[in-house]
Amino acid sequence: PNNEAERWDCIQGFYELVNQETDGPQVAIRLLAHKIQSPQEKEALQAITVLEACMNNCGKRFQCEAAKFRFLNELIKVLTPKAGTL
Repeated sequence: PNNEAERWDCIQGFYELVNQETDGPQVAIRLLAHKIQSPQEKEALQAITVLEACMNNCGKRFQCEAAKFRFLNELIKVLTPKAGTL
């Protein structure tokens, strides 16, 4: 949340690590799901940027993990208004 701008060197390091580790896609998806739900808008937007970079650079293993209902349900939580806030 303290980043003023996107640090592409860090983003690249992140997706390279995701590709190297056996459980990289699973761990990355859990982390990104958590960060995307951050109440701090800048942090959530940066997580979406990292997600996009991973989708473009991590290949099929990451993309399959991102397509699972577990992750998609986490994204739906961000888009769906909370009960009682209407």
